[in-house]
Amino acid sequence: MKKIFIVLTFVFISLLSFADNTNVGVRIPLGEQKVELDPSLKMLMGLTKVENDPKYKKLVDYVEENLAKKGIVKYSGAINLKKGAMEIFSENGVLLSEEKLPDEFMTMISFPLNFEDDKEKVKKMLKEAYENPAYVTISKNNGKPKIYMERTMGPAEEKIKIIDEVILKRELTEAEKKEMLSLKNDELIAKYKSYIEIESSKGYQNNKLVMTKEFKNLTETAVIYDKDNNSMKMEIKYKDNSLKNGTARSYTNNKLTQEMVFENSTAILIREYHDNGNLATELPANGEAKIYYENGKIKESIPIKNGKREGVGKEYDETGKVIKETLYRNDKEMKKAKKIK
Repeated sequence: MKKIFIVLTFVFISLLSFADNTNVGVRIPLGEQKVELDPSLKMLMGLTKVENDPKYKKLVDYVEENLAKKGIVKYSGAINLKKGAMEIFSENGVLLSEEKLPDEFMTMISFPLNFEDDKEKVKKMLKEAYENPAYVTISKNNGKPKIYMERTMGPAEEKIKIIDEVILKRELTEAEKKEMLSLKNDELIAKYKSYIEIESSKGYQNNKLVMTKEFKNLTETAVIYDKDNNSMKMEIKYKDNSLKNGTARSYTNNKLTQEMVFENSTAILIREYHDNGNLATELPANGEAKIYYENGKIKESIPIKNGKREGVGKEYDETGKVIKETLYRNDKEMKKAKKIK
């Protein structure tokens, strides 16, 4: 049982490493500290054509021809473990592209073979995890480029299905495509998101919804459901297209538990809430940190300067009376707290 657990753990980790990041269209390549667009998203946005890489020519021509003639194109992609490559096929099964997978990825997924005596069982598990094809459809949704991707993983009795969908606000100009190809990391993500009308993802396990993600109108939402239908939700509302300013909120069963206000990707205020909905703690980068009783009355206050305790902190009883004072300098308690009678 322990060996099987180790095998499943490594399968899961390597899937996460190779799959998309929390954004549907952005992924982090294995072993690299950078982000890049998913190949299918680059195809949707016309970036692959601008790159003019010979290894994608057949695929690009297939996509362009079908979009011009029918307004829609379908293809599929799958990992071939024996070849150590990602293969892309036309709707009729014609091989359009073949790309070698990174050596780090192949090393990682073969690692579980070291922990299980039944090698064939592990190979079957890896095959079921990786070799199921992902089906892609690109179309024009009222003139707006749209992509639909569906993929399944795992054996039939524990099947995981992921459905991703992205709709662009409009087609990109040639100048915008070239700009996209020149951007990296945070700038790439921010620019990509600025062209998105809606980006969504749904995950199913044994046909039961277990995860949803959506980005729309500068709001990003992710929800995870457990087997008892309890939900954990994260919602981020951005102030602008830089995606560096806004408010992030966490919910459990639609009840607010925490919120964080951030500027320039740095938290400036964090609040936590009691189960009854009343404020529990309030922690600013500068200002007065506060802790509250469940009835909403203040329990403790501490001056904060540049994220550190600085000044006289006070504790209160449930009537609001100060019962203790403590002096802080540079985040350290300077002397024994003074109790007030």
